[in-house]
Amino acid sequence: MNFILRHLLPQSMLTWFALVLAFGITFSLIAVSAFHAISRDEAVAALEDLRAAERIAATARFLDHSAPLLRPVIAESISGSSLYVIAGADSRVKLEAPPDRRTERLRDVLGARLVGMRWRDLRVEYGGSTGHADLLSSWMPSLWAENLNERASQLLSLQDRGQAFFVSLQLMDGTWLNFAFASVRSLPLSSVSHVLVLGLSISGLLIFGVGAMRLITRPIDQLATAAEEFGRGGHPEDVPESGVSEVRRAAGAFNRMRDRIRRMIEDRTQMIAAISHDLRTPITRLKLRAEFVEDPEEQQKMLTDLDQMEAIIRSTLAFAREDNDTEPSEPVDLVELLREVVEANPPARLHLVRNSDAEISVTILGRPVALWRCFNNLVENAIRYGRAADISVFERPDAVEIAIDDQGPGIPDDRISDVFRPFVRLEESRNRDSGGAGLGLAIVRSVILAHGGSITLENRREGGLRALVRLPKAHQDGG
Repeated sequence: MNFILRHLLPQSMLTWFALVLAFGITFSLIAVSAFHAISRDEAVAALEDLRAAERIAATARFLDHSAPLLRPVIAESISGSSLYVIAGADSRVKLEAPPDRRTERLRDVLGARLVGMRWRDLRVEYGGSTGHADLLSSWMPSLWAENLNERASQLLSLQDRGQAFFVSLQLMDGTWLNFAFASVRSLPLSSVSHVLVLGLSISGLLIFGVGAMRLITRPIDQLATAAEEFGRGGHPEDVPESGVSEVRRAAGAFNRMRDRIRRMIEDRTQMIAAISHDLRTPITRLKLRAEFVEDPEEQQKMLTDLDQMEAIIRSTLAFAREDNDTEPSEPVDLVELLREVVEANPPARLHLVRNSDAEISVTILGRPVALWRCFNNLVENAIRYGRAADISVFERPDAVEIAIDDQGPGIPDDRISDVFRPFVRLEESRNRDSGGAGLGLAIVRSVILAHGGSITLENRREGGLRALVRLPKAHQDGG
């Protein structure tokens, strides 16, 4: 579930801002439109009740002053499409009809308009719309017609499909005046021209907001790119201190931090180089003095110790220089580089694990000399301590994995994490006579991490040790 959400949800700040802005504007527009429509429809209903009450009151006064025998004829002649009148002996409104807020209000308005006129009873009933289709269509959002004549027809159509109310008024002589009128339920939300203007306004606001957010996030992108390049051992240029104050402060802090780290690494490298240079002179003198030792066995022991001291100095200097390597990064064909490593180490074998019939050709962005030394070191270790080096290449969607398997005794599980530490040697599985200083895997991990990758060691079930290296592929422009 988390995997699906992680791929469905946007990953960039700019996309999140655009979505939040779009949803915020849309939600605000819907809320304001709904509030406006409800308030307007309530006002329209009140005006409709007032208009109907005035017409009913005027008609009732006129019929009250007419002869009882002429009332049905007069009522029929007065009836129209918006108000229907019948004069008779019976009421068309049931007495037990439950009142609601609309009918109560209409009854009160009618009572106020009939002041000065004598009558016995007044009943109001809501009759509903003509059918379910009309009820549904009356609540569906619609737009005003652009032509004025069409708007008049639209109003009549809305009235025909609106709410129907029935009013029964009993005069003093017992005659019932029954009225039926149609009321508009709701008006169209807006017109096409207004919707276009609103759409253009929202689009302009979105463009302005996304553009402003882009100006804010661009320095953050530059800072992230520079940090990633610097983390891989590159030499990025100064991050421009532009944008909002928080971003400017972060960019300035990064530039100062990068300069301090560079100076620290350079000072450390120079110090180690100076120490190594100073130590070579006394080591050379000790070798010359060892030549005058008469006991051959003691002489050989002294020369061996001195050779190991020189190897330690060389390895230490190489490890220090690796952090300050100025070799430029370039596209590297990893398969071709591994073939060169296999040619330099004849017992090694290379296997390309294909996911399809296509030829494997993996390109990464890296320092070719440093990568060659890294994989050559791993292969040499596998051959020296594990008697074999089987290299397998697995191509992944965004990375490449290189597995180097040997047939040695492996490493105790509780000591695997220790072998990457400088000057650490495992007595149980490594022979000190090999001349190593315990910096090989430390240098390997330094190179892999500088390329944005990772390296892990694990003991295989069938025996032997596996070194698994994972490196990111080079990003293709426009891909």
